[in-house]
Amino acid sequence: MTSPMAQHTSAKPFGSASPSQGASAAFGSMSTPSQLTALDGRLGWLDLNTRAPVVNRALNTMFSAAMQDGTDANRAGRFLLSLWSPDQYPLDLNDLGFFERELNYACRHLANFIIACQVSFRQLVTQSQMEPIIAAWGEEHQ
Repeated sequence: MTSPMAQHTSAKPFGSASPSQGASAAFGSMSTPSQLTALDGRLGWLDLNTRAPVVNRALNTMFSAAMQDGTDANRAGRFLLSLWSPDQYPLDLNDLGFFERELNYACRHLANFIIACQVSFRQLVTQSQMEPIIAAWGEEHQ
């Protein structure tokens, strides 16, 4: 499977849009095709096969991690809370890039499934499943 980054970089290089087309000139100078191509070599492990059983494992992984201690537990809890109630528990998406590999997979499988199937997180989990997460991490955002 070709990574999305490789498809994107081969389709059109960044920085080719002019400011008159609504793109910022500063944005175009942020990444060059060669920089993106060099980073593309790191993406071999990103292959996703998101199906319901995989998403179920991802949910279990995220819930288990969120009930632990530590930085990844905090990130997992905040991620689940943001899916449950985004207005109440906003999330800085930059934090997701710092998950260890297993949680990174779980996060992406879950997000991809929600996006691809156009479902709400509340259709996948119940209030009773979220209560321990809210108790553990919800107060931090109040």
